[in-house]
Amino acid sequence: MPENRKSISAVSQVRKSGKIRIRPTRYGWIFLVVVFSMLAGSINYNNNLGFLFTFLLASMGFVSLIHSFRNFSDLRIESVQTWPVFERQTAMFQIHLGKISASHIGIRFRLAGSETAEADLNPKGRNRRTLSIPAYKRGVIKPSVLVVDSIYPFGIVRFSAEYDVSSVCFVYPKPVPVHQLTPQDLIQAHAKEEKLYAEPDDFKGLKSYQQGDPIQHIFWKAYSRGQGLMIKEFSASETPSLLFSWYKIKEDTTEKKLSLMCAMILKAHGLNLKYGLKLPGRIIEPGMNERHKHKCLEALALF
Repeated sequence: MPENRKSISAVSQVRKSGKIRIRPTRYGWIFLVVVFSMLAGSINYNNNLGFLFTFLLASMGFVSLIHSFRNFSDLRIESVQTWPVFERQTAMFQIHLGKISASHIGIRFRLAGSETAEADLNPKGRNRRTLSIPAYKRGVIKPSVLVVDSIYPFGIVRFSAEYDVSSVCFVYPKPVPVHQLTPQDLIQAHAKEEKLYAEPDDFKGLKSYQQGDPIQHIFWKAYSRGQGLMIKEFSASETPSLLFSWYKIKEDTTEKKLSLMCAMILKAHGLNLKYGLKLPGRIIEPGMNERHKHKCLEALALF
């Protein structure tokens, strides 16, 4: 599981882009040729046994159409959820299905660039299926269309439907090993002439807790009184900030620069430092919560 999977995810509703389509499979075409050949032979030779087998096969094919339709028609896709990953990891797209009234056998799911996943769905289970797409390079993975189909029960007819998917998976640059970075490395990539650490903290007041705030600053007494999670705010916490500048990174290629800046963002976030980002044509003001981290990483992914 990627390091950032638990924190931020993208969930999108899906919309069926068309009606259910019915097509014979390759074996279905062979089945039709065999049935019509048997029918022609039975008529030509007036063979009652041939008529018997011909109509038996034709009735089996007709009954399979009814079972195929019942197996497929009750399906409903509610949403598709995905999480950002780093370059050379695997993007995961989780498909959430609506409630079903009966079991569905041999339902297959496929996104552009993913392998086909086949599953039997149970009305009493949590019907979620995950499709994976390799993230070979940074940027955005947008599959756009989800294909759901089934060839149950005999494999001679394929029922299929397409759903429009708006979920996008951000692929962040692959960071250099974070443990190799030091606070001095962060200062060297700083765009302003400021100190990394301010003077001793002075208590300023309390504020509501937000995801990403330092846990060590939580005011537990207020929480025990039922006042919710509050954070102790210090005057020095607003003074130190870093602005990682594209122009300060001394690397010879774009991808190496982005990988180093990605590692610096992760390092600064892990140290609970306030940091921002300066790219050609864009500046992200300093911040320090989880959403701010992903905002900076998304800017690197889209650069």
